[in-house]
Amino acid sequence: MRVGIGVVVTAVLVGFILSSCSKSEKMTEEQLFGLARSLQDKEDYEQAAKTLERLVKDYPKGRHAEEALYRLGLLYANNLHDYKKAIASYQRLIENFPNSNRLAQAYFMIGYHYANDIKDLERARQAYTTFLEKFPNHELVPSVQFELKYLGKDISELDIFREGESSSASADSGSSRGGK
Repeated sequence: MRVGIGVVVTAVLVGFILSSCSKSEKMTEEQLFGLARSLQDKEDYEQAAKTLERLVKDYPKGRHAEEALYRLGLLYANNLHDYKKAIASYQRLIENFPNSNRLAQAYFMIGYHYANDIKDLERARQAYTTFLEKFPNHELVPSVQFELKYLGKDISELDIFREGESSSASADSGSSRGGK
């Protein structure tokens, strides 16, 4: 009950803060970023996303814009389950910040959401292929190769889990037979 009231009070407060700022009283980039983090900490993901969107709109090349786009991708996917908006956020990050340290993760997440959430396997393959072309030595390469190898398959169809179970079962039985 307290959590519900807290969320309502936070939403009303955020709405008041955002609406009371006229064009001449625009919130600073730092204020918007801080507010978004606070809202996310309070699990008010809807308002956090709106605040980050406003930050990117008002300060498209600002100090926090790149991080805001990355966080938007995470928020939309993990908390709001809007995978198309998550992908759009990562695509905006790629387009607006071509030298970002987050590019590899953005390309990976685009492929991941197309493959596992939206089920658009062709777009997933394209995103993963682009990842491999742009980042051939990145630490995520094995994950991308795994995703491509098993693209479109349900996790229950994967042999790797059954092989691991039988290997550990035979290892257990070997140790019970007096092996070292």
